[in-house]
Amino acid sequence: MTDPYMDATGAAELVRTGQATPTELVEQAIERIEAVNPELNAVIVPLYEKARAEAARVPEDAPFAGVPYVLKDLTVHSEGDPYAAGCAGVKAAGYRSDHDSHFVTAMRDAGFVLIGKASTSEMGMYESTEPLAWGPTRNPWNTGRSAGGSSGGSAAAVAAGMVPVAHGNDGGGSVRSPSSQCGVVGLKPTRGRISSGPMVVESDTVCGMATEGVISRSVRDAAGMLDAVSGHRPGDGYYAPPPSRPFTAEVGADPGRLRIGILDIDPTGQIAIDPESVAATRAVADALAGLGHDVSDGYPDTLRQGMWPLEWFGCVGVVIAREFDWLGEQIGRPITEADVEPATWAYIEQGRKVDAITYAAGVDALRVQAREIERWWEEDGWDLLLAPTIPAATPKIGELGATADDPSASVAMAIMQNTVLFNVSGQPAISLPVYERSDGMPQGVQLAAAYGREDVLLRVGAQLEAAMPWADRRPPHGVR
Repeated sequence: MTDPYMDATGAAELVRTGQATPTELVEQAIERIEAVNPELNAVIVPLYEKARAEAARVPEDAPFAGVPYVLKDLTVHSEGDPYAAGCAGVKAAGYRSDHDSHFVTAMRDAGFVLIGKASTSEMGMYESTEPLAWGPTRNPWNTGRSAGGSSGGSAAAVAAGMVPVAHGNDGGGSVRSPSSQCGVVGLKPTRGRISSGPMVVESDTVCGMATEGVISRSVRDAAGMLDAVSGHRPGDGYYAPPPSRPFTAEVGADPGRLRIGILDIDPTGQIAIDPESVAATRAVADALAGLGHDVSDGYPDTLRQGMWPLEWFGCVGVVIAREFDWLGEQIGRPITEADVEPATWAYIEQGRKVDAITYAAGVDALRVQAREIERWWEEDGWDLLLAPTIPAATPKIGELGATADDPSASVAMAIMQNTVLFNVSGQPAISLPVYERSDGMPQGVQLAAAYGREDVLLRVGAQLEAAMPWADRRPPHGVR
């Protein structure tokens, strides 16, 4: 049996050298999911028979032949499989996707095998994965704690040893935040790097705020997945500059001496920063300085006004309302208040009251803030920004409970303040699990690069992986 915590690149090498077959990789992953998922509730739709059939025919010369992964149940579709976006009413209606998204096709072409679907908060809107449709996903480091949101199912599945890699998507930190809380690598790529198509639904990208992303155990796996799924497709609303060479070639490449800023405060002065998240950031800053980089306090001045424009926040309900209209079309009837969580319905009702001019002004405000954030890289000459991924302790299950009266209660700025700014700007950012808190929980740090510069993130991420290794850490509620 292969090591349950072996990364995808290592597992693919076993197939390539004849030490394992794709079928064996898939069967072992099924055993692992069945062993720990009942406690964690990360994988909500097992696809075992389809995975077995796919493993039997996958070309063994594919770069990741037989390596299993899970797909977050949001935005990206796999033909014939249940899709609910964390919504109880859609789940009850029994809707199944009628197509494969480009992401799924690209993963299959690379040899990855889809083994199940992972849980998400309803419509990916909340900072903890606790949808009424499926119940809470629990953190493999402490089952009383959240696995984060909204890609909590994917992060928990990777952290617990069920699968080596997973799909996620990120509209405010939904890949990076759960990766930090579960102790894995989470990469949000540049806006337009990965297609959400072939459907052309603007609410899928939330006016460019959201993108597909990858969750893994190692930096080299993040690079390998990015190589597999990157690229513009017809109908995509955004475009990322293509890399000059494969992303895997950046792992181990010399990044040179970089100018790296540190953000370990709240620039607005409104939120208290958790001391252990500061300690994690300073430890990484010291390591980066030891690696020869120029590291000092610094961040975009515009962040003193807030991480994202308040004008846009009032428009979020428009996107949610449009998405639920689309889901209603798929299930053959309108989505009603009985179908969704109370806080979600409040968002939908609020969104239907926003007029077109107000919505357009919110989008304009996003673009202005994006410009001001990006200027720090382009005009001020910085290469990276270092910050705690989430500047707070991992919440307990049930702690971030939104209500109809306060639908934003689980959109916790104390958690997402350092991640959402790169959804606004569209820049790539990665969370690395380099630190262990005093209570044994993981703490990630985030690095963000200029637009289109995932290569820099991967070079420095690989440096930190060697300097501050995390591969040997095992969660107490993971696979044994």
